[in-house]
Order: sequence, then structure tokens, then C-alpha cells
Amino acid sequence: MDAKTFSYLYYKARGYPDAEIRKETGLNEEEYPLFERAMEPLLAEIMREQPAAEQIGADFVKLTRYIYAGKSDQQLGISRPDAIKARSGEIIALPAVGTLNFHELSLQDAIAQRQSLRKYSEEPLSQEELSFLLWASGWAKDFRSNERLEITIRNVPSAGARHPLECFVHIHRVQGIKAGLYYYHPIKHCLILLDIGEAIHGAIFEACMRQEMIASSAINLIFSAVPYRCSWRYGQRGYRYLYLDAGHVGQNLSLAAEAVGCGACMIGAFRDEAMNEVLGMDGMEEFVIYIMTVGKK
Repeated sequence: MDAKTFSYLYYKARGYPDAEIRKETGLNEEEYPLFERAMEPLLAEIMREQPAAEQIGADFVKLTRYIYAGKSDQQLGISRPDAIKARSGEIIALPAVGTLNFHELSLQDAIAQRQSLRKYSEEPLSQEELSFLLWASGWAKDFRSNERLEITIRNVPSAGARHPLECFVHIHRVQGIKAGLYYYHPIKHCLILLDIGEAIHGAIFEACMRQEMIASSAINLIFSAVPYRCSWRYGQRGYRYLYLDAGHVGQNLSLAAEAVGCGACMIGAFRDEAMNEVLGMDGMEEFVIYIMTVGKK
């Protein structure tokens, strides 16, 4: 969904007058009625679902209580999901974490000086620094798989070791690695190239509502959630754990960024439809859940 379509649906569903919607979308008087006809089915769907959306937060908290839960797919004997999604593409090896020379910084100091940083220097990250950030947030120190269960053990906690998050690295400035979009493989500790075209940078910037730190950072870490990894074991309550896990990852990354002289900013404001489209996700079986910008101070 492009920005024009999003803006039209956003303002139309909220009852804004047509003149203001035309101003926000850039549609002229001839284009506007054509656009209205094309968007009519989708707008009708949104309007039907709006009443449920007004109560969804309270319903989510209430209906994911254990008292409402039936048997999970795991309890029903349904085959377990994979712990990591298969990805293909050119592999870019990352340095071993032990090769990074750290500045002396206590955990107390890292916590005390952590704050959201939205402006960065032009200095690139080293591959060793990128490797460390990914080690701190997503690396799988252990992988266990059998017919009944498949899990990874990582440096961040996760309910039942389900680890439902996938990590994508949008690179602007890392020494020796081309700018582009990559997938981080947590077992192989490597990057898999997805896209190095110029268009990918603009698409991510637009999907993140043109927030300047997305364009000026050295890297953007984009996390998607695969909910069935959790709901297979925990049913609908597993959806709670997606957001808890994102918080665990974000805190590790924030402190790891401080350790390598970087600042970071966590982002929850993005156009879901657009970000999912950029990464080729359906928004249901996998969807973008969290974004983090990182750059040198």
C-alpha cells in the first residue's frame, strides 16, 4: 500500500472532508472520484471493522488470559513449526564476535547513558561492530531440533525458547558491505543479501513515515514476528509474547549500541502494510513488529 492510498483511507475513515483529503493525498478533482470508486471495497471493510478496533486493546488483554484458552496445537500433537525461516541469497560472512576491541564501559554506565538518539555522525560501523550488535540481539548459541520440538537458545530471553522474531538489516554505512537490505541468519551468524537496489532505501524511508533517522542512520534493524512459533505452543496467549520478546531484543540492542560508541532509537511508528510489502510478508503469518536505527554518535 503506497502513501497516497494509506492517506486516503486514513482520513476518509475518520470523516475528514473531501477537500482536506485531496490536499493530503495530492489527488486532483478529476482523479479523486476515480480513486474513491477503486477504494470503495477496502474502505467499506475498514468501516465495518472500526467498532471492533475501538475495543481491541481491552479485548486482547482479556481474551488472552489462560481462563479462555483451549488446547494448543502442540498439545493436540500438530507438527511443530521451524525455529528459523529458510532464506536464500548471497551470503556475507560476519567477523567472530571475539575480534572486537571494546572500550571500557560498565553495565551501570551503559544503562545510565542510554537514551534515544535520532541524529548520527557520518562515521560507518565496522563489520566487527555490526557482528557484535547482531550477536547481542539475535545470535543462536544453541540449536536443538527433533520431530517434536525445534528451538534456539539466544542472548535474549523468550517464552519457551520460541524466539518468534526474524531480523533484517538495512545497511547504509558499514565498512566493506554494500548498502542494501539483508537477512541475518542467527545460526550461521551471517548476512543473506536480499536487495541492493536504490529503490529499497526509499521504500523503507516512506514506509517509516519519512522519519529522518531512518535515512541518516548507519543501519536499521527491522524485526518481523512469526506468530505461529508462539501460538503453536501457547495458543492466543502466544501473541502477548511477541511484544515481550521485541522489548527484550530492543533493550539488549540499546545497551550493545552504547558499548560500541553508538546511539540508537527504537521505532514503533510505521505503515504496517507498506513495511510488510517491502519485506514480502502477508501481515498475518509474518509481519514487521519493531524497527531500530543505529549510528555513531
